[in-house]
Amino acid sequence: MLLLAALLNVVPVHGVVLQQLDGRTAIVRTDAVVQTLPAQTRRYRLTPARSFAAGTAIDALLDESTAPPSLRDPIAAAAFAPGLPDRARAVPVGIGSPLPSATLVDQDGRALQLASHFRDKTLLLSFMFTRCPDRTLCPAISGKFADLAQRIDPKRFALAEITLDPQYDSPAVLRRYRRSFGVHPDTWALLTGTGSTIQRLIDAFNISSMRVSSDNFLHDDRLFIVAPDGRIAVIVKSAGWDPQSVLAQARSVSGLASNPFERFKLALIAEAVALCGGSESSGIAVLELTLFTLLTVIAFAALWVVGRVIWSRRDVSP
Repeated sequence: MLLLAALLNVVPVHGVVLQQLDGRTAIVRTDAVVQTLPAQTRRYRLTPARSFAAGTAIDALLDESTAPPSLRDPIAAAAFAPGLPDRARAVPVGIGSPLPSATLVDQDGRALQLASHFRDKTLLLSFMFTRCPDRTLCPAISGKFADLAQRIDPKRFALAEITLDPQYDSPAVLRRYRRSFGVHPDTWALLTGTGSTIQRLIDAFNISSMRVSSDNFLHDDRLFIVAPDGRIAVIVKSAGWDPQSVLAQARSVSGLASNPFERFKLALIAEAVALCGGSESSGIAVLELTLFTLLTVIAFAALWVVGRVIWSRRDVSP
């Protein structure tokens, strides 16, 4: 089923079963899909065959290539609601963990398996949403991804951003969003999915996502660097990363030569930013203060050593 889905154009949908006709078909009222489909009530084929009581809310992948249209992999699910991650609902990921299994849909409507699609490449993975009003957050992160997309070798690296707003960020919206950055590389995938799938990933990656208005979220910013074997190698816990430093770290994870100073700078700035509650300017200020203090200590230590040498020579002089 997953292999078949990967060959089709699909759209994540949420709806309510109005009537089960038989084991393979049902009348379902689906919600509108932004820039794609209006809300509608139709007869759908359920693939695989499932039985739902009338009034059951479901998530599924809509495949319009069949007659009647198919709802693939339908499951009972409430409407998506952002919030604090519930670690009890998903296996948490950390350094050394494999990517969780999840069927996602890219900006071109192609279904893919997160756990295996990027295998044999070093993956840079983050979360965003297209309606983010703060130009220093999601748009800035996506801008960095767009910059990296022009600099990486597509044979060894891949980029992916997963939306935190699946109710709005349809494949069509993601496609238009990526085009706004002026690049269309195959190495940069923008991913959405059913609300239940995105919720499970938010829980697994420990991403807090709180709605503050109808079209705005407050959320954690994390960058995950995933090794070619599909296991998470590095977690950068802030948005305050520099593309050059991240590229150096990604090259190291990939087994390529890289700039050790850039990797060191990434680690220091990321930790400083995280310590300062996600403020990049404050984090860099803390880093600069730390480096100044370190250099001062080194300078005084050097002066102390020089002074000891001079005084020792005076003590032995005739």
